[in-house]
Amino acid sequence: MNAKWLNIVSDGLVLLGLIILASGWKGSANVRGAIPFHASSVSFNGSATGAYALLGTPCLAIGLILMVVALIWTTVDVVQR
Repeated sequence: MNAKWLNIVSDGLVLLGLIILASGWKGSANVRGAIPFHASSVSFNGSATGAYALLGTPCLAIGLILMVVALIWTTVDVVQR
């Protein structure tokens, strides 16, 4: 497997993990935009429980780890050329 496929798999796992966690989200999310930008805010308050958390969290974690591995692999491949 080359770095290109590892990137695709890691992106898919991160996206799947976020979708699973978002579908089981119980809580609120607020986004407030203002000018100047330092007055803007984003806040999340809530949780995902049960099967959503059990499936979404490992997908997200494994996807992020694979993304770092793919980044290192791509960097090493470019430096060696």
